[in-house]
Amino acid sequence: MVARATLTVDGKEVSRPAFDAAVKADQTRRLGRPRAIRPKVSTTIRFDAELLAAIKATGPGWQTRVNDALRADMKAGRLK
Repeated sequence: MVARATLTVDGKEVSRPAFDAAVKADQTRRLGRPRAIRPKVSTTIRFDAELLAAIKATGPGWQTRVNDALRADMKAGRLK
C-alpha cells in the first residue's frame, strides 16, 4: 500500500528523492513566528492600580500603546 502511494508536495506529484528532500527541508525550517528585528525584553514594573486599570480599559494592544508612548517621550527628550 505504501509502495503504491502517490507522493505530493504542494499538491504536485513528485518523485521519492524530491519528496524526501522536501520533507528534510521542511524539518530544518524554523517553525513559528519570525524573529523580531528589535526583540522585546520582558520586565516587571509597578503602576498605581487606577493608572493600570485606565490603560487596560483602552482594550487589546495596551502594552504596545504604552511602549509607543514611552518611545515617543524618549525621542522627544522627556525621559532622562
